[in-house]
Amino acid sequence: MVKFDMAAAWDDTLQLLKSHTALIGTIAGVFLFLPALAVAWFGPVPIEPPAGADLNQVMESFRESFRQMIPGQLVIALCTLIGTAGILRLWLSRTGTSVGEALTFALMLFPTMLAIQILCGIAIGFGFILLIVPGLYLVGRLALVAPAVADRGLYNPIEAIRTSWNLTQGNGWAIFFFLFLVALVIVIAALIIGGIVSVIAGNEPGFGRMLGGFIEAAFGAVGSLASIAVSAAAYRQLAVRNDSDVFK
Repeated sequence: MVKFDMAAAWDDTLQLLKSHTALIGTIAGVFLFLPALAVAWFGPVPIEPPAGADLNQVMESFRESFRQMIPGQLVIALCTLIGTAGILRLWLSRTGTSVGEALTFALMLFPTMLAIQILCGIAIGFGFILLIVPGLYLVGRLALVAPAVADRGLYNPIEAIRTSWNLTQGNGWAIFFFLFLVALVIVIAALIIGGIVSVIAGNEPGFGRMLGGFIEAAFGAVGSLASIAVSAAAYRQLAVRNDSDVFK
């Protein structure tokens, strides 16, 4: 069993983010940044509860805002699936791959990625219901599903999940904490910068919303890209079985 090395994975994450910069930037811009920006600029504005609202009115405003956000968030999620598969294909391919080839591959694997997202979401959601801890553990054990699909061209979602489960054996918590620490840094940075922008520009329609939406979409894209790089680095470390499997 390979022991997960967090320091080595972080070094590889940085190396991945520096590689194929123009190609990765193109895919990330189109599939991770622009959909989120469009929803932030043109999507529904969160409903504010009336002044002096009681708890029921506050919850009703929250539910209505959530309902209005669902279509936009679905579009973002579907675009992210395509972008994720394309970026992982560029990073994990052992031979040269163009943006067109990576996106063609991503579109062909889209049904598999969608099925995996649903199955993993159900499993992790059920794990959170069971006192949260099992859900956190499953995040680590299922973190390598997408890289496995991108590297090995797996069309069977169950096989992809099984591959991640086998590769992360004995390393589930280590991978989860690695993902958590990276996400925590990005969230803190987003909150700080978002707060500063909110104070300076405000949240009213017009410039304030446009600037706030831009910052939100940018950090969302950066966070997604970092998460993809982390999972790819973990996969590259744990999936090496012999000399011919070494990633260049």
